[in-house]
Amino acid sequence: MSLRTGLMAALFATSALPAFGYANETRDATSRHVLNFDDVEMSSLIADVSVVTGYTFVVHPDARTKRVTVNSSVPFTREGVFEVFLSTLRVHGFVAIPSGKDTYRIIPENSGISESSLRSTGGNSFVTEIVKLDNFRALEAAQMVKPLIDAQGMVVANAKSNTLVVVDYASNLPRILSLVADLDRDQTRTETLALKNVPAAELQTILTTLNQRGGEDSFSSNFTVVAAPTGNSIVVRGDELAVSRALSVAQTLDQSDRVEDTLRVISLNNADASEIVPILEKVADAISARRGDFSPDAVPSTIAHHGPTNSLVISAPTETLLTLERVITDLDRRRAQVLVEAIIVEMSDDTARELGLRFLLSGTGSSAVPFATTNFSRSAPNLLALAGAISSGPPTTTAGTNPFTSSAINSLLGLSGLTLGAGGRDGDTLFGAVLTAVENDTNSRILSKPFNLTLDNGKSSLLVGQEVPIVTGEVLGEGNANPFRTVERKEIGLSLNVTPRISTDDSVRLDIEQEVSSIANVVGIATQDLVFNTRKIETSILADNGEIIVIGGLIEQSETVTEEKVPFLGDIPFAGRLFRSQGKARVRTNLMVFIRPTVVRNQNEAREATSRSYRYIRAEELWQGEAGQANSLDAFVSEVLGSPPPQ
Repeated sequence: MSLRTGLMAALFATSALPAFGYANETRDATSRHVLNFDDVEMSSLIADVSVVTGYTFVVHPDARTKRVTVNSSVPFTREGVFEVFLSTLRVHGFVAIPSGKDTYRIIPENSGISESSLRSTGGNSFVTEIVKLDNFRALEAAQMVKPLIDAQGMVVANAKSNTLVVVDYASNLPRILSLVADLDRDQTRTETLALKNVPAAELQTILTTLNQRGGEDSFSSNFTVVAAPTGNSIVVRGDELAVSRALSVAQTLDQSDRVEDTLRVISLNNADASEIVPILEKVADAISARRGDFSPDAVPSTIAHHGPTNSLVISAPTETLLTLERVITDLDRRRAQVLVEAIIVEMSDDTARELGLRFLLSGTGSSAVPFATTNFSRSAPNLLALAGAISSGPPTTTAGTNPFTSSAINSLLGLSGLTLGAGGRDGDTLFGAVLTAVENDTNSRILSKPFNLTLDNGKSSLLVGQEVPIVTGEVLGEGNANPFRTVERKEIGLSLNVTPRISTDDSVRLDIEQEVSSIANVVGIATQDLVFNTRKIETSILADNGEIIVIGGLIEQSETVTEEKVPFLGDIPFAGRLFRSQGKARVRTNLMVFIRPTVVRNQNEAREATSRSYRYIRAEELWQGEAGQANSLDAFVSEVLGSPPPQ
């Protein structure tokens, strides 16, 4: 029976009892209420609880028809009534979810888990708790906690952040959180053991090997060991039992007396044994001087190296031997490498023009025609040689060749552009004229990417080009006999010399020698000598790992105008073109050199650098449609190297 029904019954003088009885007349927060519901619909309970608590409830349709029974023999406060109400909902599979100020939604329990809040509104409300684990793995903790979660609750583990997300009733959360706290307690043990006879690095290797082998008698990877060479100690951390067993093994091995053990053969992995010997000799002498071992009975220190196996052979007192082993361990570390990539961009535009007119007029024999000619050094062919070939007639030399004819033919072979000529012989008079015109326009765009991979503080050189022969001298004997010629070869192409030095902040200092050279094409100059173009940079720079920076460049534009003419006559307007030869050349050059150093410290970084370059070549092969051929890059690598291509 509801409270409103009881009040109405009292007004009509009935004997019906109210569902809520009041211990006092006030109904504030301190009021006391006695619950008395016997097989009533839940909608009636919700309505009466709303009157007592002042809360507004939005009820799911499935909750209205449920019948409930709630009886109490002691009075409750308003908060107590609300807790009993939440427990009643939980028993019948429903939950109250906050939905604003003094407002709750009553929905099925299986739907309430997705709408749980981060704060508790009572022991019978769904609450979401996020737990950060420091020492225990979240995935394992979730498996152990899951059986304790309510059937409608859940637990989710995030392995990346090592956290647990728990959704459950507020009354059950303290037990869950207590269990997680016990699991996350650090139960490892850390011990330090000072060694007297065995080197710390050697003992670290032994214990680590035992730890990784597995099996019934192994330590099951439950501890880690770190060597401290400075104090010749080891630090062991792990489970109590595993640490105790590791320390027992270490102490047993350290009990052996190494006083008589004064000989060592140490193989090096990275350093050059011949380079380390002088350093070790100085260290051994310093140790002997500090201890004052100058007596005749003192054991001298002897250090030698074996080149084929890259090993050191050391005979020294025990203390000296232990110190030298620590020095060797520090010097024999794997050196980092540096991949130096240079990008050379050169764009040029060269143009050249030349226009000239030459003429000849001469008399032969008894002709009274005077000799007159114009000739310019930059023009071909040789007009005088042509005139001599015409005037000399048939061959007269013993060899059967007219020397003027040979000279004329040679000058004609060097022609370029347009050449127009006219001439002849009229009695004893020779006449002729030659017009030459040539224009050259060259546009070039050169992109180069030389790259070197070298060790830290190691020098690397790269040269891609040709050796061009250059005649440096000729000698002829008497009568032009026994000719002798000296030739020097010059390397032409692209070269890159780099010496990198890696700093502690991962920046790289680079000593660079970069040169690009080529043979120049010269227009309008009749010469057999070679002219070379050279771009050279020598510098030292500082760059961050993976950073692209510019190391040098050139932006140049030059124009050259060359004019040869007959004095006074060449200056006559319009007609002066008959007495002069003009040439004009313009050169524009844009050159930039960029460089990027990449530090390669381990196998994975070296593999990535190799794969990046291999993928570029592979893409070029695919672009040209040559990947399916029998001699493709992948097939060639597999057949020649016997291993799969880089991935």
